[in-house]
Amino acid sequence: MGSFFSMDGPFYKVGSIVADIMLLSLYWFIFSIPIVTIGASTTAMYYVMTRKITNRDGYLFRDFFKGFKTNFKQATIIWLLALVVLAILTLNIMNIDLVGSMKTLVFPVQICFMIELALVLIYIFPIISRFEVKLKESFKFAFFMANRHLLTSLGCIVIAVLVLLAIYMYPLIFLVAIGIYVYLTSFLMIRVFKKYRPEIAEEEMIGEAILSPRAAETEIQINSQTLRDISEPGANGTENQ
Repeated sequence: MGSFFSMDGPFYKVGSIVADIMLLSLYWFIFSIPIVTIGASTTAMYYVMTRKITNRDGYLFRDFFKGFKTNFKQATIIWLLALVVLAILTLNIMNIDLVGSMKTLVFPVQICFMIELALVLIYIFPIISRFEVKLKESFKFAFFMANRHLLTSLGCIVIAVLVLLAIYMYPLIFLVAIGIYVYLTSFLMIRVFKKYRPEIAEEEMIGEAILSPRAAETEIQINSQTLRDISEPGANGTENQ
């Protein structure tokens, strides 16, 4: 029993995880109050969570704020672009009758775009939280990973559905829902990212250092030919994934 309640025991570890999830969820809500900063807050949470589950603990708030500040501009632009696209797709679907008989073709296309947008959003914030990648390339890599790693994508969707069901059954879970989702999906994201850098240990890959474009050109081997297929001809090292 002594080892169960020790600093290295399961009771302390589980309690520490729960406390971190609660605190990070609180930080996320506070930093997301303007709404437009939700993308930056989500990126910051992934930055902290991926560090923690690869045994690179730090100061919770300091790391969260670092992830928020470092990726603020890019994450905010991505979030706002996603909102605009989502609004357009929603309006198109709501007014689908305006295209008459063409709706049997247009409607499935709009739904496909909606699904792809959701899949891209699952990956894009974890990607920019861990790697230095330009705005355009972040969308490319998110789209590529989301469609290549469909089981992981499905796993993230299942986790989201389970969290929503938990909120429905126990509404108070809403307060920590984002923390639970990010914590669980961070394990899946790390598995995906490691496939792109098999020669580097997990702790080093998700570590403090963020790859520069030049380092990525020589070190990242994500099935390099596949990566080149989704990049512009002649791209020089922007494939940071």
